[in-house]
Amino acid sequence: MKRGHEGAQANRVPNQPGAMVISLDFELHWGLRDHVRREDALYRRLTEARRAVVDLTGMFAARDIHATWATVGFLFASERQDVEAHMPTERPAYARVDLDPYAEPIGPDEEHDPEHLAGSLVEVIATTAGQEVGSHTFSHYYCLEPGQSETTFRADLAAAQSIARWRGLELTSLVLPRNQWNPAYAQTVLDLGFRSIRGPQRTWSHQSRGGGRDRSMVRRGARLAEAYFGTAPPPTTAWNQVLGPSGLCDIPASAFMRPFDPSRKRLEPLRRARLVSGLRHAARHGRIFHMWWHPHNFSQHHAENFSMLGQLLDEFDRLATSEGMQSLTMAEVATLVTAPGSEARPHPSSN
Repeated sequence: MKRGHEGAQANRVPNQPGAMVISLDFELHWGLRDHVRREDALYRRLTEARRAVVDLTGMFAARDIHATWATVGFLFASERQDVEAHMPTERPAYARVDLDPYAEPIGPDEEHDPEHLAGSLVEVIATTAGQEVGSHTFSHYYCLEPGQSETTFRADLAAAQSIARWRGLELTSLVLPRNQWNPAYAQTVLDLGFRSIRGPQRTWSHQSRGGGRDRSMVRRGARLAEAYFGTAPPPTTAWNQVLGPSGLCDIPASAFMRPFDPSRKRLEPLRRARLVSGLRHAARHGRIFHMWWHPHNFSQHHAENFSMLGQLLDEFDRLATSEGMQSLTMAEVATLVTAPGSEARPHPSSN
């Protein structure tokens, strides 16, 4: 979150028009380490992912687009000693040892290890207008993997808040790695100061599940097909569905912005049309369209990916003019739905 997150209330519009929410899973190698080795091509492209962070923040600022950057706690540091100062003493003992991030060597500083330390980029995000620094947990924590527990999850979130406070930041929005949301942990999330999560997309192929990297070919194939041929519009969320009984706000994903793939170039109009349909449906029905991706998804085919994003933001601009659609961070959505007297609070008859 931006320091103090000034001006969140300024986005409030009577009767809650539609909103576009963008969240980015900022993780660099921490989110890939169980299947991307240091000698792999994707690892070598992580420096381009850093460039994408700078370019995306610049584009968002220029176009007055608000976004939430769900950032792995390790990345808040620019030096290894600063990570070590905030390490939790209680850590998960994953059954799959390749998921343990604490076994990963970290270089002395950001210059020597830009894949694991990114304090300078966190500063860029935090000081860019409209951008919220959120959390992707401290260690890219997996909530549904054997060997983790509520105790170690609580310690992980405490470490995430600790390193954020060290940078003068307040974290209130949380995105769970691999979208592994465990509803039993809602109170822990609230206890640690978070007000909102990005819940999994409400479709069969995106249901929360363990297993580390999701290796189900059926589910992965379904998600790929959905990006081009899925039901249009993608799922959107009513304002009175956001605030849960526990007091935690769930702003579920609507669509993953899949990166450009040259082998599917002819299908790009279908991908664009489906995302545009989600924006239009949310704008015209007063709902929330929540789009997400990783900065490293833009590490290749820079021009094509930014062109697609630009086209979607052009559509948003048209809808903002014609329908009053808003660009909001996750924190801003939570502020609106929890405000006293808010029309976005659940009605007695809502599910």
